Amino acid sequence: MIEGASGFGTPVALGAPMLVSSGHDPMKSVVTLLVMNTFATVWGAVGTPIWFGFGTLFPIEEQGDSFIEISYKAGVCLIICAFLLLPLLLRIICPWPLIKKNLLFIFLSLATVVGPSLGLSFVTEEFPALIGGMVGCGGTAMLIKFKIGLCQLEDFDPEDRDILEIGSVSEHSNIAKIRRGRVSDSGGSTSNRRYEHSTSNISELSGDNLTSSSIRRQKSISERKPSGAIAEDEVVDSEYGNDNNKDDNNTGTDNTGKEDRTSNSTNEDDRPVVNTPDDLLAGSQQEMLERVLGPRKEVGEGYVTEMLGRTSPIWLVVLLLVLTRVEDIGLKDYLTRKEPNFAIYFGTYGTFRLSASLVLQLYNILSYPGLNWKFELLYLPFIMPFVLVSLFTMLVYRKDLQRSPKQIAGIVAGRLKNPAIALLGALCLVQLLLKIDTSAPAYILGTVLADWFKEGFIVITPLLGALGSFFSGSTTVSDLTFGTIQGLAAESIGISLTSVLALQAVGASAGNGICLNNIIAACAVVGLNIGEGAILKQTYKFVFGITTISTVVMLAFFIRF
Repeated sequence: MIEGASGFGTPVALGAPMLVSSGHDPMKSVVTLLVMNTFATVWGAVGTPIWFGFGTLFPIEEQGDSFIEISYKAGVCLIICAFLLLPLLLRIICPWPLIKKNLLFIFLSLATVVGPSLGLSFVTEEFPALIGGMVGCGGTAMLIKFKIGLCQLEDFDPEDRDILEIGSVSEHSNIAKIRRGRVSDSGGSTSNRRYEHSTSNISELSGDNLTSSSIRRQKSISERKPSGAIAEDEVVDSEYGNDNNKDDNNTGTDNTGKEDRTSNSTNEDDRPVVNTPDDLLAGSQQEMLERVLGPRKEVGEGYVTEMLGRTSPIWLVVLLLVLTRVEDIGLKDYLTRKEPNFAIYFGTYGTFRLSASLVLQLYNILSYPGLNWKFELLYLPFIMPFVLVSLFTMLVYRKDLQRSPKQIAGIVAGRLKNPAIALLGALCLVQLLLKIDTSAPAYILGTVLADWFKEGFIVITPLLGALGSFFSGSTTVSDLTFGTIQGLAAESIGISLTSVLALQAVGASAGNGICLNNIIAACAVVGLNIGEGAILKQTYKFVFGITTISTVVMLAFFIRF
């Protein structure tokens, strides 16, 4: 769904932190999202890789039918690949016995996504990914609600799994606080601290255990930030101050002032108290999850409002992407206008222009005719939606901020420093490969290979598409770069142009799994400091599998020599 609205590797950047927050390994999460994203990028942001990437290859009157033909041919290939490869892909983050038990659910969930996508690909190239993703989200939710094809998790959960792995990537999350408490306990200085789940951030739930007075009391306690015994629902943070300030309502004291701690202590709300972090590992899987994350909340007064508020960063991003990408809405035109503008002449360096829509342009760079650059500041997924949504979320939940906005900006800048350096070099290389028309290295590479392989060129067609995405990080750029070459090859060997271009689009889509730009961005958002080669070793196998299966499918159903 997000790929269909925005493209640019956004689904990986959004999805990887979700998997990490669910307790999965950061590297495995990045690998899984990179490969899963390849099944949708053939349509990209509202069909851009097709209608823009191949727009110059067909007369205007033939574009509609040709684009749809490319769309459904590529869709058939990718959907077959999804059904064949998805169980193998899930093995990266899930144990095989669990996958095997839930195969019915996996395939039904997949069908709710790819079914509508394939159906729409026969009538449009713009909305298969977007609408298919939306329908799939609803369909999968229904499958989960009615437990169709699902089995119990704890039967297959690894026995040695640390329950504290399930939580948030944030260093300020409840899980991180408990984990720091465990480390502190190992030193022996705070071995008797009490731990329990914090529910103070859910302020509108109904029930006897949570009242407005208790919320006010929790907020007051939170502001004091004591250490030692914990009052109400607050979780211990080893970074809190000294142990002198304690709440006597939660820990009894004898005549000498010493605390009375027992293993079966409970607070006034009758919620169990965990005396040490190791106690979190006692009991069943469900009991452990409830100790760490809290019990499953019932739908009641204020629940929906709280849920919408806490999930607003996700659905607001998707909403803004949809509103700015669908041309019929009309916002896209306002965000990408090049006129009116003012210009600054920089001599032989080129002419700089800035439009009213904040589109930055540089024309005739280094006096070379036609060598231009532009950056649509409000349209590309940067300020709109990410910066706006982030600022809105910080404003709404400003009372819950653990750090100041300045500190948060500093953390973000620190995370982006190394990826920005790597991306700068990668983007320079891409431009050197793609510019200068027929003299571009990419164009020369494609034409030489076409002359060399003749009819066998069909075998390397998807590989060229993947190569273009590897260099550029974009299915659209790959289609723009190699589309003309693929068209010339199709004409020379006498096969369907749309079939070859569909294979090019599939390869370009698969290439997003090995794209350095996407890998660097995904690693940055989850804080994974690892070389790109380690990720490539995992993803290249699936990329090669997609290109191979797609070639076989295309030869079997669509290509005739």
